[in-house]
Amino acid sequence: MFTFLLGVFTIAMSGSATHESLNPLFKSLIAPGLLVGPDLRAQFPTPTMPDGLDAPKQKAVITALIGDDYAYADFTRKSVVAPQLLKLREVKPSDPTAPARGVDVWFIAYGRMEALDDEKFLDRIANAWGGEGKGTTLTKEDLVKRKIDPGDEKRERFGHIEFDFLDKVRLGATGRVLWSRTDDSVVVAAEIDPRFRGAADFPNQWQPLTKEGGAVAAGAANPWGGAGFYLKITKLAEPVGALFIEQHVVFAEPTGWFNGANLLRSKLPPVVQNNVRKMRREWAKGGN
Repeated sequence: MFTFLLGVFTIAMSGSATHESLNPLFKSLIAPGLLVGPDLRAQFPTPTMPDGLDAPKQKAVITALIGDDYAYADFTRKSVVAPQLLKLREVKPSDPTAPARGVDVWFIAYGRMEALDDEKFLDRIANAWGGEGKGTTLTKEDLVKRKIDPGDEKRERFGHIEFDFLDKVRLGATGRVLWSRTDDSVVVAAEIDPRFRGAADFPNQWQPLTKEGGAVAAGAANPWGGAGFYLKITKLAEPVGALFIEQHVVFAEPTGWFNGANLLRSKLPPVVQNNVRKMRREWAKGGN
């Protein structure tokens, strides 16, 4: 959701430190969890692929994950059209007027972790995963006037994005994004910042979309909040050059978005597949 901000970071190696110690936003998504309603927090799953595993243990993690859905050789093959694993889930606790949803994606790509040092490569990755939308990075002045600490500019950013979701709603959100990197992996964590709910500028809101005569019209704005994700990219010992990529998303879905219809199960899989394939192509290009 906030991947348009990826390209503005310098991702420095942090040695043997853990993501939990380096990335307080990532740690908070795991526990106490993301705020998805009045006094309601939803905890994210811990990473499927921990740091520090050797090749046999990494293979065991992947084998347990895919189960009978895919053969290990097929899931890890070096191909843009190799399978990905997608799971949609109901998240508890959540607000009945805006139930929380979970989206988890796992796949293998091939490339060099060093490519993450290249800003142009990060821009391409952001475009591959982020899709269409308008993004604005908030300045230090934008944050200071709201009494928000700008943080470490090399690893943390705030930005506002507006995009159409499944052609049904227009979402506007101001997010906080924080990177961390260890010897084995990179984590980017993000959440919609609740301090911008109802703000005059950079507001967190949603608008219903209607089509009339081929034109798209946005309806009245409604306050919105309760969304976040983390993306973890882990270098595998085997196969050579393989990267295990997992993304975990939680978001509140107001009942007004789809009028009670469950569109995610039919609409989201092809969108995810397309984004995964675009990201694989960019990793194959590397930092070139």
